[in-house]
Amino acid sequence: MRERLGPDSVRAGLLFQRFEQTADGVRAHFLDRSNGHPAVEDADVLVGADGIDSAVRTQLHPDESPPTWNGVHMWRGVAHHPHVLDGRSIVVAGGTPGAKFVAYPIEDPTSADGDALVNWVLELRHRSGHGPSAPPPEGTGRRVTAAEARAGLSSWQLPWIDLTTLAERSSAIFEYPMLDRDPLPRWSFGRVTLLGDAAHPMFPMGMNGGSQSIVDTRVLAWCLARENDPVAALRQYDRMRRPAVNAIVLANRNLGPEAIIARAEAHGGPLPAGQADKIATDYRRLAQATAAQVNTRPSWTVQHRATDPAR
Repeated sequence: MRERLGPDSVRAGLLFQRFEQTADGVRAHFLDRSNGHPAVEDADVLVGADGIDSAVRTQLHPDESPPTWNGVHMWRGVAHHPHVLDGRSIVVAGGTPGAKFVAYPIEDPTSADGDALVNWVLELRHRSGHGPSAPPPEGTGRRVTAAEARAGLSSWQLPWIDLTTLAERSSAIFEYPMLDRDPLPRWSFGRVTLLGDAAHPMFPMGMNGGSQSIVDTRVLAWCLARENDPVAALRQYDRMRRPAVNAIVLANRNLGPEAIIARAEAHGGPLPAGQADKIATDYRRLAQATAAQVNTRPSWTVQHRATDPAR
């Protein structure tokens, strides 16, 4: 980005505090963590992409309730591990949230029998066993020791993964509560809008948290490129993205496509193919990710005019 937009296009170490906007722009106030001094940035548009605890979202929706916790903790780690199955497989073991183990490679191995960097998640139901509530008082990001991880993984028997090795090779393991927020009735307010987890934090079902954030970005860029008025662009972005993603947030509360696993567990074996296909297809359609939807949707690329000096 610095190469394309200039050396000052990215500034790190700034803690967002508040914004104010006029008809002509937005002024964002930050705290510079390097020296403790205030910093101010003026812009045409402010996009709050600051996560589930978004300070931009809080200013836009000051009376919103805290995030919702479903009573599940996730232990997350990354480790080098020999191939899991064919080396490019994702493992989802277990049924409902709080009794599940997930692992998948996040790099290609250097050789056919070499190690690959594996991302893994162990879900545990909180000892209280309660249902949805406010976030746990101990907060998020607690460091989990290798001994704790080994103990938590000890009840799992997966023949293609050495779980002890996975725990011991992880440079850091952290605990996160599984949180989401209620869907918002509005993201865009004048020249300010939300994007990604700031707009639609969701339970991690169907791997849509990150991917929907990427789609947000693509659609927002498309709207800004096509509209001369930033306010109209953000309003259009809101109309195009918010209803669709809000529906995914609610679907993920009901397990999304992973309902196949939970129903198979209750059924005592694989579901009939028709039932599993329907759950998967309905969710793909909701996420606008069926092959037909992807292949027939018009491109979000905006062609530059020949006279455009930025071309």
